Amino acid sequence: MVRLGRDPLTYVTSLNDTAGVHVFRAFGQDLVHLTDPVLVKEMLVDRRGDFEKGVFFDRVRRLVGNGVVTANGAEHRRQRVYLDRFFKREHVIGLAGLMTEVVREDVVAWDGTVDLDAALHRVAFKILGATMFGTELDAGKFDGIHEWLAVVLESAMLRTVVPGWYLRVPTKKNRLHDTAMDRLRSAIVAAMNSHRGATSDRLDLVSVMRSVDGPDGKPLSSEEIADQIVSVTLAGAETAATALAWLTVELASDQALQDDLREELAAARARGVEYGPDLAETPLLKRVLSEVLRSRQPIFAISRRTVRDTVLGGLTLPGGTEVLYSPWAMHRDHVHFPVGPSFDPWSSGTSGCPISQETAFMPFGLGPRHCVGERYAWQMMWIVVGEVLAAVRIESAQARYRNGRPLATVIPGPVDAIVRRLPPCL
Repeated sequence: MVRLGRDPLTYVTSLNDTAGVHVFRAFGQDLVHLTDPVLVKEMLVDRRGDFEKGVFFDRVRRLVGNGVVTANGAEHRRQRVYLDRFFKREHVIGLAGLMTEVVREDVVAWDGTVDLDAALHRVAFKILGATMFGTELDAGKFDGIHEWLAVVLESAMLRTVVPGWYLRVPTKKNRLHDTAMDRLRSAIVAAMNSHRGATSDRLDLVSVMRSVDGPDGKPLSSEEIADQIVSVTLAGAETAATALAWLTVELASDQALQDDLREELAAARARGVEYGPDLAETPLLKRVLSEVLRSRQPIFAISRRTVRDTVLGGLTLPGGTEVLYSPWAMHRDHVHFPVGPSFDPWSSGTSGCPISQETAFMPFGLGPRHCVGERYAWQMMWIVVGEVLAAVRIESAQARYRNGRPLATVIPGPVDAIVRRLPPCL
């Protein structure tokens, strides 16, 4: 625990070098950490019925309620059915125009010195606001959500590994975290309640959910809708914005790649290729985005819990055992990816998946808990990258935490950048 607390990234990375399964005894309970992607796949897919969401999700339940991020079993399956209506391919494509408009309106102000991490978080939240609520968040609501989310994420990982009794001790940090949880949920619910009402032609998530019946045959309650909105906002905006911020650092350091990517995107636009979740017409972009999701995978750790005694990797896990794995560390393991932590789009196949490593490469998870918003994420990233590179050149970009800082995601911190406007014809 001391080594983990001092340097989490180095310590978790070191676990890749010694064993596929690590067992720890901490705070009176057993914790299991998996580094072998074959075992992770077995847990998420082959033995999915033996596991439920783990301690991390318990600790954020106060914020996200029982939405799709935290729900288990039959309740999770029920929620996936109606959320799939929003995240299905045709529906996501229908949101492309709204996403594009949001990005263009924001990027027009980028020129000179810009904190690209903050700018991309603002864009991601504006996109989420427009597509979740059907309207762009006003400045007050946006600032409230962004401020309190930062506080929640700051202590998210620590609160995952400390015992539950410690969280009830009224320390200054615990009180601040609890206040942030309550205010963040209140800010998101307030944004939801500003929604102007569902109509049959509206595509936003609130409208979709207001047309759904619950298990009792009645419309979903405001609380149920709020749970999903908070879940999707928390899971969607932070991870996408963090990945895109890391991408700007990589593109600034490789101007030739930036130019090649800009040329490919301009050529696709000239051919009339429309934004969507399928990047077949932009293979370099698919490689680049896939590689940033590998080398700079935002998610530091994911937790599961056994619901019954089970065997994994020859080890018997009693019911109630907490099992964790690190997508960030697994994607950077030299055994599975020879380039390790280096950003190298050419290490990937034409599909964007690192060559011969389909098992180890799981940027959106696997199995029934596979990210419901994957199509939405691919489309949003394409739109953001396409509109940004059409508008500006990223001349330089330096992350404050060059090796990353682990919160709920592995963040770059502020990204101090110089961007220059491009002529409109480009």
